[in-house]
Amino acid sequence: MPLITTLIPAYKKDFLGEVFAGLARQSFKDFQVILSDDSPQAEITRLIRDGHYGPAVRQLQLTVVRGPCNARRNHECLLERWAGQTPLVHFHLDDDLIYPEFYRQHVEAHATGRFSVSITPRWLGPATGKPSWSLPLPDFIEASPLHRVVVDADTLIRSTVPKGENWVGELNNLVFAADAMARYPYPPSDGLSYYGLMDIGAVIEAVKLAPAVFIRDYQSFFRQHDEQSTRSVGTHSHRIAMLVWAAMALHAWQEQRLSGQEAVQGVSLTVRRCLALYGEGDPVMDTFYRLVQQHGASLPQLHQAFTQFWLTLLASHPSTSAPTKAATPLASMPAAALA
Repeated sequence: MPLITTLIPAYKKDFLGEVFAGLARQSFKDFQVILSDDSPQAEITRLIRDGHYGPAVRQLQLTVVRGPCNARRNHECLLERWAGQTPLVHFHLDDDLIYPEFYRQHVEAHATGRFSVSITPRWLGPATGKPSWSLPLPDFIEASPLHRVVVDADTLIRSTVPKGENWVGELNNLVFAADAMARYPYPPSDGLSYYGLMDIGAVIEAVKLAPAVFIRDYQSFFRQHDEQSTRSVGTHSHRIAMLVWAAMALHAWQEQRLSGQEAVQGVSLTVRRCLALYGEGDPVMDTFYRLVQQHGASLPQLHQAFTQFWLTLLASHPSTSAPTKAATPLASMPAAALA
């Protein structure tokens, strides 16, 4: 059995050739790939089978399954398909890139201690794939002289949740230990959790088990383009991505990982950001504003009111309602059979 499983929740076909090429060029080769095809009419599966993505595909230990046709569910179904069968697991998104030493750097970091997840910073840039800028890192990372910086749960939560800043990045620049990924947050049915943003929520749950390790090497590229769901203001997914910061702040306060002041800071920041993008008149956001106005003077009351609001909102859409179902296999095809 390989050391790493690479999970690709695939919807966009345009950049997969670069994804496969990046995987084929990895200096560390002990990994398998599971791709869940969420494209219309399983177009990606057809393109793979027809050899559209070139010889790199034949170099990979690749399995293709049909996805559930929903981005959030696709991630969950891939995890259920993987089922903890390798010690490490990595989500490779269908429009991002990893560089040739990515897996080697992460494997070596995991070998140095008991870590839930390894993190490398990533470059950002346009659809062309040209690295153009990066996001700032927290002061404790910048001030450390170490090449690898250990990050515990309280440090991670305090450096992200009250500030509404995800300096960790996306799933694409993270490699999880199997037991840590077993904590991946699914939609809750009876209380708040860190569910809502697939990357930072997964990392926070993971570091409650064991620390993270930050590796000071840029080993991946995050591609920004107009098709990303984070730019789709007004959708259910976008509302969840905005409001989750309040959910996480209140949950972290309940877990005694944030002070009352830090929780209020996180909720207040969420209100300001929602007002800036949605203003007033959006029924979901207006409900959120009202409950903060009515209960904001008491964190226990706000926690209770927001919990009911949040669970109702999650249950209102099939992509975020509990429980989930596993993906059904479309095919289990070795790479050699796909070309």
